[in-house]
Order: sequence, then structure tokens, then C-alpha cells
Amino acid sequence: MSSRNRYLSKEERQRALAINRGLSAALDEFRWGERLIPIAKGHLETVDRLQYLELVDGDTLNAADSPLRRPAALCAASYVGSTRLIDNVILALPTP
Repeated sequence: MSSRNRYLSKEERQRALAINRGLSAALDEFRWGERLIPIAKGHLETVDRLQYLELVDGDTLNAADSPLRRPAALCAASYVGSTRLIDNVILALPTP
């Protein structure tokens, strides 16, 4: 649990779970070749303000090319209440 969670009320902690759930859902769909950003955004509707949701190259942190040819990260930052929360998942390509 993030140290920032101590700033959240019980209700805000419940809504903040959407960040990890959204990224995890996108990770699950990534394994099946689905579109990541729309899937993650669908889960992030309960946060107060989404600051960013980006798919970036795992090495350079520049925007990732699609389709992915290298490891990438799906990164999110959002506000729940007045607390800024960040999370990410690493997307590793399957080995041939």
C-alpha cells in the first residue's frame, strides 16, 4: 500500500482501487492483443481527475509504438480527493 493512501478517507481508498484495477485489466487484455488505453480508462471513471494514462517505451519512456515491439509500461496518475496517486504496469512481450 502506498504511503499516500494514509491521506485518503475510507471511501476515497475504495475509489482509488480503480487505478490498479484499470491497469491490471489492461495488462490482462494485453496478453490477448487488445487495446489498452480504452480498457484502462473504463476502470478509471471513479477517480476524481485523471491526470494521465500513457503507454510508453520501457527503456526510453517515450510514447510506445503500436503494435508493441519492445517492452512497454502503462502509466497512470490521477487524483482521488486531494491526493495524487501514481501506478504502472510493465508490459513484457511474450518470448517466441
